[in-house]
Amino acid sequence: MLKKTWILKQFDKNRVVEISKTFKVSPLTAIIMYNRGIREDEDIRKFLARELSALHDPFLMKDMDKAVERIMKAVSSGEKITIYGDYDVDGITSIAILYKQLTKMGVEAGFYVPDRMVEGYGVNRDALDKIKADGTKLIITVDTGITAVEEAEYAKSIGLDFIITDHHECKEKIPDVYAAIDPKRKDCPYPFKSLAGVGVVFKLIQALAPNEPLETLMDEYADLMCLGTVADISPLIDENRVIVTEGLKKFKTTKNVGLKALIDVSTNGKTITTSTIGYTIAPRINASGRLGCASTSVELFLTDDKEKAAELAESLCHENTLRQQTEQKMFKEALKYIEEHPEIENDDIIVIPHENWHHGIVGIVSSKITEKYYKPSILFAVDGDSAKGSGRSVNGFNLFGALEDSSDLLEKFGGHELAAGLTIKPENIEKFRKKINAFAKGATKNLNRVPEISLDAQIKVTYITLDTVHDINRLQPFGVNNPTPAFSVRDIKIHRISTMSDGKHLRMTLYKDGKYLDAVGFGMGEYYNMFEEGDFVDVAFALDINDYKGFQNVQLILKDMRKTESR
Repeated sequence: MLKKTWILKQFDKNRVVEISKTFKVSPLTAIIMYNRGIREDEDIRKFLARELSALHDPFLMKDMDKAVERIMKAVSSGEKITIYGDYDVDGITSIAILYKQLTKMGVEAGFYVPDRMVEGYGVNRDALDKIKADGTKLIITVDTGITAVEEAEYAKSIGLDFIITDHHECKEKIPDVYAAIDPKRKDCPYPFKSLAGVGVVFKLIQALAPNEPLETLMDEYADLMCLGTVADISPLIDENRVIVTEGLKKFKTTKNVGLKALIDVSTNGKTITTSTIGYTIAPRINASGRLGCASTSVELFLTDDKEKAAELAESLCHENTLRQQTEQKMFKEALKYIEEHPEIENDDIIVIPHENWHHGIVGIVSSKITEKYYKPSILFAVDGDSAKGSGRSVNGFNLFGALEDSSDLLEKFGGHELAAGLTIKPENIEKFRKKINAFAKGATKNLNRVPEISLDAQIKVTYITLDTVHDINRLQPFGVNNPTPAFSVRDIKIHRISTMSDGKHLRMTLYKDGKYLDAVGFGMGEYYNMFEEGDFVDVAFALDINDYKGFQNVQLILKDMRKTESR
């Protein structure tokens, strides 16, 4: 277990008092906004309001006018359009909302999701041939395509017009297509660069329906947009904040039959939050793309048949259970590999190949390795003469940039700063390990090698009330760039301590100043052997409301704990 560094943020007390009084929020809520850099009155007003007016003009996006022109031509001439999407939640929700919009416009639409096991990530020639043979004249990619330079050339050669909508990092060359919409293009003036793929697709839908009230479009698509945005770990600021806020409202009364069926079988009636999406709903959708066919999830979101929706939702839950079992096995094997290859643990980037791994799950296991060692990691599933890999990084290290430096050894790659997918010849893996680590030597020298916990404030237990939590929750939705607020309390006594879920999680009752507090540490079961009842500790935590049979109480969600050094 890596020791964590606690970073207590500093704030201007006078400005915090002004914010609290002006906007009628608690001092703690004012501190949190100040710590997020939301300090000016206008910025605070917008942040608290989360208004639809904050959404930008879709035509500010490069090539949006060209895309609309070509799609409207297809509508008028009765051409078939096929949507080509990625197999993760962002891609699946992108396909679903664009399919719904195109069919509403009278288009004969189809969709194609590549088989992760057979075709791998991104656009491929065989798929283009199938799509062309099916009568399609126009293909629109969603959540993929911005690096498909050769594939775009091939599409042109067989008479397929090509529109790209994507949000991934661009390489130096943009594919030569009819329109390439990606806010991360260097020549794209769009003011917000961090939309998820489903957000970019929504901008296209906005542009295709200029006379449709924004409220109507959000009512129809916000739930799936929210799902894709949160699942893709997009920053919850600017437009994403509005999208997710609206979507969370729609979850309660969603009109999407498939989404409702999935909520019913997976959440036990709990309130839907960004955490519920990230840890409960999204993994079930991803499971279909990891183990089977992602088209199952697309069909779930497109069906209006309640019975079919229930069957598909149950199927996704079953596949997710299989995914969890496979993931646990692979994680153990990855740890064993590191143990048997000690030189790997000393690398700046951990690279692990394995012949018997499921390449649909290597990304999840890579996340766990990165979390455990606090280093970027890349795991490969080797299959014959090809190895498909997935990597995860830490803040401050651009994994996509590192892959660009090693691109001569790779068959293909794509992704973000913090996550990427790649394909390589197995015989090049060791060369790749050495080359990417040589690159990392300079790029990681200033990185903090110890995980940090950023704390908004050190507070007294008297502040820990239901009213406080409700007030803080005005700052939701929480996620990337607007993290769940974290606090610390010093010198608090462990009244009771135990574990749950076979020792995986920690459960405690803490006591200070006449007040008992419930605390849960998910994944912190190992702390049980380090502390005992009667110990005085400092705790770092987030605040949550535990709602059990209609009775609410505040619960501390632990992030770390250590013995109080001096009393």
